[in-house]
Amino acid sequence: MNAFNRYAAILGFALVSAQVQAVEFSFTSGAAVSPAAFGNTYIATTGGLTLTASAWSDTAWSKKARANLFESAALTVAPGFGMGVCNQDEKRNCTSKNNEDALGNKGADDLVLFSFSSKVSLQSLTTYQVGKDADLSLWAGIGTFSPDGMTSSAIGTATLYPNTNTVAGIRIVDLSTFNGSYDWLAVATRIGDKNDFAKLTSLTVTPVAQPVPDAATWMTMLAGLGLVGFAVKRRTRT
Repeated sequence: MNAFNRYAAILGFALVSAQVQAVEFSFTSGAAVSPAAFGNTYIATTGGLTLTASAWSDTAWSKKARANLFESAALTVAPGFGMGVCNQDEKRNCTSKNNEDALGNKGADDLVLFSFSSKVSLQSLTTYQVGKDADLSLWAGIGTFSPDGMTSSAIGTATLYPNTNTVAGIRIVDLSTFNGSYDWLAVATRIGDKNDFAKLTSLTVTPVAQPVPDAATWMTMLAGLGLVGFAVKRRTRT
C-alpha cells in the first residue's frame, strides 16, 4: 500500500467511526444461564460492544446502621422468558413460585447491573411484566461501579419508571431521558415496594462515536491528502 492509499484509508476510517449504529442485547434467546453460584455473570458481545450483567440484592444487614445492604445474588437467563435474579434469601435454585426467579422486591430489593466495555448512550429497556405491577428504579453512571455493601440510597437518586398497566405483558422503558454517555446501568424493581416483578428481555444502547474532527481539522486532512496524491503522481511521472 503506497502513502496515498494509506492516507485515504485513515481518512475513510475517520468517516466510518463517526457513524455508529444502535446495538440490541437480547436476553430471551441463546443458551440458558443457570444460577450455579451467587456472583455469577452474563457476558455478551454485539457489534464490538461487550455487556456484562451481574445480580445483586439488599439481603445483607449492617448491624451498626440496621440498613439493608446489597450483596451478590444469582443471575438467571431463561430462553424465551428473560433475565431474573435469585437472591440469597430465596437461594440460588429458586423457582417461578411466588415469582422468586424474577427481578422483584418482595422481601428484598433485587438489582441487575449492566456494565459496558466502552461508553454508550442509553436507548430502551424491554421487560416482561410478571403479575399485576412492574415499577422500576434505574440508575446510570460513569467509571467502574459495584453496589456491593451499599444501600439503595447510597447509589444515588433513582429514576422511577412507574408502570400503570395491571396486566402481565411486554413493557418498553424509554431510557433517552438519561442524557449523555454511561459506563453502566442499574435496574431494580421499585425500591421500597413489595409487589413489583419483571423479567428483563432486551436492552438497546448506542456506542459513543469517536469525536468528529472540526472543520479546520478536516481541511488539514484533505490538504494533506492532496499533497500526498501530488507527490505520488510526480514520482510516478519521474
